[in-house]
Amino acid sequence: MDKGEEVFKINILINGVHMPLSVKRNEEELYRTAEKIVVKFINDYQKIYSQKSYSEILSYVAFRLAVVLTKQDSNEDIAPMAERIKQLDQELKLLLSK
Repeated sequence: MDKGEEVFKINILINGVHMPLSVKRNEEELYRTAEKIVVKFINDYQKIYSQKSYSEILSYVAFRLAVVLTKQDSNEDIAPMAERIKQLDQELKLLLSK
């Protein structure tokens, strides 16, 4: 088994909640980064909306993450088309330069 594929336990801490997870070693950094992002979003929204309940803050965080994912999915869907447009543009420039 590849060392990066090895599964091991990590502990994620978000707002005092410990989450023991089994992850592949080569994905550990992804989980650690996700933890930092969620904690940052929670802290940001708690500062902005200090009068809101924690469950409302989590709703804001979930929605913000969904928007980020939607944007990313949208960009990935467009990427092959954008690449093809670049190729066609280069071919057109080549034809016009003759």
